[in-house]
Amino acid sequence: MSEYQHYQFLAVDRPLTDAQVAEIRKLTSRAALTRTTFVNSYQWGDFKGSCDRLMEKFYDAHLYFANWGYRKVILRWPADQLPLHTAARYCIGASADARQHGGHVLITLVSDDENGQFDDFNDLFDLDDHTDTDREEEWLPSIAEARLDVAAGDMRLLYLAWLLCLNNNELNDDDVEPPLPAGLAALPDSLTDLAAFLRVDPDLITAASSPLPHAEPEPTRAVYESWVSTLPQTDKDATLVRLLHDEDHHAVADLRRRFRLAHPGVPPREPGRTVAQLRAAVPTATAGRLAREAREEAEREEAERQRAHAAQQRRLTAIQDDPEAAWSRITEMIAHQKGRNYPAAVRLLGDLSTLAGRESTSEAFAERYHALRSRHSTKKALQRLLDAADLCAPPCACTSRGNTSRS
Repeated sequence: MSEYQHYQFLAVDRPLTDAQVAEIRKLTSRAALTRTTFVNSYQWGDFKGSCDRLMEKFYDAHLYFANWGYRKVILRWPADQLPLHTAARYCIGASADARQHGGHVLITLVSDDENGQFDDFNDLFDLDDHTDTDREEEWLPSIAEARLDVAAGDMRLLYLAWLLCLNNNELNDDDVEPPLPAGLAALPDSLTDLAAFLRVDPDLITAASSPLPHAEPEPTRAVYESWVSTLPQTDKDATLVRLLHDEDHHAVADLRRRFRLAHPGVPPREPGRTVAQLRAAVPTATAGRLAREAREEAEREEAERQRAHAAQQRRLTAIQDDPEAAWSRITEMIAHQKGRNYPAAVRLLGDLSTLAGRESTSEAFAERYHALRSRHSTKKALQRLLDAADLCAPPCACTSRGNTSRS
């Protein structure tokens, strides 16, 4: 495709009214529009509305991407859940901007591959696979889940915003990192998707997480019960009303944020490392990842080898008492001239070759094998599979005798 743009919005905290939906519909007749979602894709033309304006008035999350490399995420919180001064501490570059509009704080995160460095478009969005799955629509619902974690006091999303600025070379070497939250090494799916969508180097995330790799363990039920027992009854009643009547998604997040304030645990690591120090730590993280991937790949290959060996042993057991039946089966599969049968026939020939080696009858197998190849020499697809299998590569006994007779 020559051009592709995708726009998506979510109203998470509360659905839009019919009047609001009608107002948005005036901007576009093509969008799939409900009281909670807006989805539109363009292969020509452009959206005529303002994404910033829609986020300020109606929506809580927005995602945009184009196949020329530009990607954007906008997220919105009530200002009492994410104060602007907190967001601004992390959003300090062109790739991460924080602002306040009315009673909400919005952050805009941007990744612009203007130099064509990345080739991950089809890998991430599968727009050319011609299936019914709309993978491009799965990103924003996942990413939007992180809003509640931020509202509950989890600053990992904001730290990723700062790393995005570092990743995009918008910071100076002597700039110092903001407070580092624990748990960067074990990101939830929502933040993993955010980092992948915005192309934040995973090795940079690993290098940044090293002082506080793991999040604190979840408090026990007894700890929660003890804290809840100290809350005024009016607070408990108000929270239940928010959950039951208002269907307020932030009610639990507000409670979790209050709990964090009452049980601070290990505080975020205060600023200390410079941008230069973090960049210098990335090669070590990369080397560690490559070594780990190599070990995992070797383990997968060994496991696959063992599975293949076990499967072959089961097949050998099945044919060892009557190898002639296996030869007949091979003849039948090839004689039908259906190419889809050839791989199974070649595999069965391989089993017979292995069995012949075990029983010291390799010479007899070789004679029958080459006779079979000769009878079906016009079946080019079969011959290519046999060549690749290399079951009886010359020189072998039958080939030598054949060459002698011709000479």
